[in-house]
Amino acid sequence: MTRYLLFLSVAILAVLLLIPGASYAQKRNVTFLVNTATVPDTITAHSNVVLTGAAGADTAGTSTLTNWGSGAVLTSIGGDYWRTTLQFNQGDTIAYKIRIGSGGWEENTNEGNGNRDLIIPAKDTTLLLQFWNNGHFPSGKNPTEYALPYVQASPDTFINIYVRVNLQGVSDNALYGWTAPDVDSVGILGGGTKVSASSGSNLDWGTPLYLTRETAPTNSAGAFGIAPGGFYHGVLHIRKDSVTAGQDIAYKFRLGSNWSYGSTQRSEQLANPPYAGGNRHFTIPVGLKDTTLQWVFFGDVKPTGRANADTVAFTWRVDMTNARNKGSFNIGDTVEVQSGWFNTADSTRTTILSRVGLTNIYTGGATMITSLNKNMDYQYYLHKNGQDIREVFYNFQYTGDINSENERRQYSPASKTVTVYDTVSGLTSGRRQPYWQNTRALAHKMTVTWTVDMRPAYYQVWHHDTLKAGQGTATVIFADSIKPWGVAINGPATGGPNGPLSTDWATWSSLIAADSSQRKMWDNGTHGDKVAGDTVYTVVFHYTTTNIVGQVFKFGIQGSDNEGGFGNNHVENIVDVDTVYTVASDWGSIDPNFYSAWDFNLHKPKSLTGITSLGGQPVVYKLEQNYPNPFNPSTKIEFALPKQSPVELKVFNVLGQEVATLVHETLGAGSHVVTFDAKNLASGLYFYRITAGQFTSVKKMMLLK
Repeated sequence: MTRYLLFLSVAILAVLLLIPGASYAQKRNVTFLVNTATVPDTITAHSNVVLTGAAGADTAGTSTLTNWGSGAVLTSIGGDYWRTTLQFNQGDTIAYKIRIGSGGWEENTNEGNGNRDLIIPAKDTTLLLQFWNNGHFPSGKNPTEYALPYVQASPDTFINIYVRVNLQGVSDNALYGWTAPDVDSVGILGGGTKVSASSGSNLDWGTPLYLTRETAPTNSAGAFGIAPGGFYHGVLHIRKDSVTAGQDIAYKFRLGSNWSYGSTQRSEQLANPPYAGGNRHFTIPVGLKDTTLQWVFFGDVKPTGRANADTVAFTWRVDMTNARNKGSFNIGDTVEVQSGWFNTADSTRTTILSRVGLTNIYTGGATMITSLNKNMDYQYYLHKNGQDIREVFYNFQYTGDINSENERRQYSPASKTVTVYDTVSGLTSGRRQPYWQNTRALAHKMTVTWTVDMRPAYYQVWHHDTLKAGQGTATVIFADSIKPWGVAINGPATGGPNGPLSTDWATWSSLIAADSSQRKMWDNGTHGDKVAGDTVYTVVFHYTTTNIVGQVFKFGIQGSDNEGGFGNNHVENIVDVDTVYTVASDWGSIDPNFYSAWDFNLHKPKSLTGITSLGGQPVVYKLEQNYPNPFNPSTKIEFALPKQSPVELKVFNVLGQEVATLVHETLGAGSHVVTFDAKNLASGLYFYRITAGQFTSVKKMMLLK
């Protein structure tokens, strides 16, 4: 009977496979090999190198590219080489890019969409080696996806070896008689009896191979922990008939065209040991294949920006309540802290945190060699299915000039034993709780309502700031423009593999704010909008189980990218316990330091002008004469409200042009006073006007400097 049932099951399966349309997706493993020798930074085995992109309809689990989100982390396999194996559906078309950390986006390739492309084959496969595209490839800014970063000498005759050296430490310490980088030269010497210029190789102890100074990528992508201009690179061509696999080759970097510079030695001064003969060494690779030698600091001299000589015992305590509520963390997941990024410690460390009892608090510690009273960078990760998933975090308090460092947490230790509490439930604190983008597929079909409260945009423009369009053309100068221009939502939450529309990022333009069938949002009581005219805009999308929980999106006035900086997006998880869910966002919460007129934690405007309540119970509305008058440069304006009222108090010049908004909020009954600071205005006559309920009054004042 058992044999019969087994035979019947196999027969049924065979019949199903023959039925037209009864196809079953086959999973295929794809191994990616990546080389980071072209990244303009000091990449180490602890760096965060990821693949991110969109992978057809296969968006579930950790084997995906997370639809241009956190991405799949690659593993260092030595030197500049990295690898990961991911699983996709056979026949899927995937688009992807290599990214360093969260900010090191590579340039476009010469493929049709600017990304790397692959159709998943009918068998497991390992792709050819791919270099991070720095925009300076010999083949042009947009090379093919498997292009080499150097001109390859005849592969039948030569081994091509890409080498790099960084002189930032030499420059910082003014060593070796180092002069301006654009004036002095950097070379490499080495080889031996058979490896020399006379035998046809370009590595020689007598004649240096001069290296090329690197520049930043053409779109300034990358995580520049050290300035790109400190790097020099070149390509060694070594004749294959002069070497054997495994052979040791000695070499050394040198400055200038002579062995000495006055009384200062210009070749690297390397200790012996560990450097045999005082030289660097590399091994001829198996198969005499091309390779890259990982970057080194010239003379092993590190930059002086951080001495990192203080031993500090760190304890981290982090509250995972927010992560659990946002559907990005489950009890049982492994929580890690990775610390010491961007040379803020002598090395990076990974610390696994432990749960405190039955609470949502996790804690753990590590001893770091860092610098007292200077920031040390760190980040929370989830470790799931062999991969590290980085938290969604933007450091709003960051003041440095390294683009990608502003996505790391920072803590400045004042003593050699410190506890870091990342437990704040608010949106803007540097000590806020972490959360992650959840790349799990939705459990069922979902109807999701997306809303955005536009009041932060109004208040910031009233505060005389401009909402600049990074993409598109609609720069917002006047608050009155917002309503007629309209609001749109954009990003992977709207389309592509993770949304109902055909594309993830639509081109930023007025078209997407006007298209009622796609990304346009509504504030007229229709299309899911609850209250017409309340400045909360709404759109409703329908999702299926081919979409994921974690969604990336951004808002734009008149369809322009004017909410925040380029690449600074919202990330929220859809909670799929029920079949309906609402994602409620505040405009500008991705850049709360800029939107200083709005309190994102209390969801109300801030009092930017210091309104003071004088109490009392007036019986009529009244606007008093400012005092002093004339004034220089500040004066006080008092007004009375017999009942709670929406108040607007503005200042105009003699041409009728608005020069300041002093009040734009609802105030309680009583007398109030506000200070007007005119230090940036010219001397002359000005008018101030109050509108409170149905009451309006205008008075004159004189600024004399």
